[in-house]
Amino acid sequence: MNTERQANGFTLIEVLVALAVVVVAFMAMYGSLQQMVGAAILMQEKTFASWVAFDEITRMRISGNFPTGEKSQGEAEMAGITWLYSMEFNPRSNDILQVIVRVTTEDEPDREVALATGVLRRPPGTTQNNQPIPSQPIPGESSKNSSASLLKSGATDGSFVDIGDEQADEGVRQ
Repeated sequence: MNTERQANGFTLIEVLVALAVVVVAFMAMYGSLQQMVGAAILMQEKTFASWVAFDEITRMRISGNFPTGEKSQGEAEMAGITWLYSMEFNPRSNDILQVIVRVTTEDEPDREVALATGVLRRPPGTTQNNQPIPSQPIPGESSKNSSASLLKSGATDGSFVDIGDEQADEGVRQ
């Protein structure tokens, strides 16, 4: 009897150990792949939501309407998704308004996807109610509204104060 064995391959235990190592490696790669796909989807969603937010700010700027309320809501369609947005208006001065836009999806309205902030300026020549300022004089139209009279009167907000021609001329000489 020959008691020596010849090694013609792998034993069953060696094969099972190698298979276990390969399975663990594939599971780790699959987990990493899932994270990358999830991150890409989230980034795409955040990108579209921020576009919606900035589109709404741009629409307000282009329209020329200066909002009079404190809040506004709406929905927009982009990339086959219905987005819900809410806008909050915070006055910073009589002519400047901060706009904060929060965007969510229709499916998950409690999860804020994007937040954008912008600034709106009241269109020149309008009042706080977006009405044209009545009979505003055009600069340079008469000597009463010259730059000298503006300097002399101290009107730095662009308003015109009638201080008389003589006083304006004195202001130029000084």
